[in-house]
Amino acid sequence: MNILAGDIGGTKVLLQISHAGETIIEQQYVSANYASFEQLLTSFLSRCQHPISAACLGVAGPVDGSRARVTNLPWQLDSQKLQQQFSIPRVALINDFQAVGFGIAVLPDEAFETLQTGDERPQGVRALIGAGTGLGQAFMVWSGQHYQVLATEGGHVDFAPTDDLQIELLQFMRLNAYRTTYEHLISGKGLVSIFNFLCERNPELLSQKMARAMALQSAAAVISQFALESGDTLANQALDLFLKIYAAQVGNHALNTLPYGGLYIAGGIAPKLIERIKQGGFMAAYGDKAPMAELMRKFPIKVVMEPRVGLLGAQQVAQHGGAP
Repeated sequence: MNILAGDIGGTKVLLQISHAGETIIEQQYVSANYASFEQLLTSFLSRCQHPISAACLGVAGPVDGSRARVTNLPWQLDSQKLQQQFSIPRVALINDFQAVGFGIAVLPDEAFETLQTGDERPQGVRALIGAGTGLGQAFMVWSGQHYQVLATEGGHVDFAPTDDLQIELLQFMRLNAYRTTYEHLISGKGLVSIFNFLCERNPELLSQKMARAMALQSAAAVISQFALESGDTLANQALDLFLKIYAAQVGNHALNTLPYGGLYIAGGIAPKLIERIKQGGFMAAYGDKAPMAELMRKFPIKVVMEPRVGLLGAQQVAQHGGAP
């Protein structure tokens, strides 16, 4: 049977039709170019005349039964309406990090970068976290034959500063919003907010070359590029602060879940920054959890380097009607 799988995010949408595990067609779309997911799906399916037997869509936002809402887009999906409109017998909507969890199960070892070996325990709880357009979090529990993936909206918990600079950052963020969450800072937009905060604090550090580049291109991408390739002082400060806050929330998620089965960092940002992450500061900030510092060293931690992991997970759910 032909399977439709989708990874629906605030910035991009990845869709695939496969048969017996072999890809028939796969396409990436810019989310903002479409008023609704239905409009995007109509465009995609017009390119492929194969009838679809089952579909699973991983959605970056809360899923409630047959309905889902994309957090960073004005899109609402209804699986029953999608079934009727596109004549698909079975459509499942799952959270995008549930899809990541199912995708992890089918990835080879070389798809991961290990940050901490830890003391891995078979069938132990697994935790998932990842920054991109937003900040996704989930965890996995062993259910007897396979892992069950449980979605959360933990990326929207309140940001907790860990030093004086971060207290200043929180005060800066509160000028524009009554509440600051970890997603407000650990995301593409979050990196830009951190940069703007540091720029306001030390405006003399902003180079004209970087200012011009940010006016023409994605600001987050420019910050990363100038930090990693040009050694720009302000960009490096922003990236260091971003990773310190990211690592702190990874540690928070570990304390909440005790992931002896592994803590997996997914999302679009970590793979691009993997060399910076491996330099040591990230793991130091992760483990700064006294009196639980020794406990933090026991959890295996890996970065998911495969960008299609959510799509692969959705494919597994559509193929098997549930967990692979």
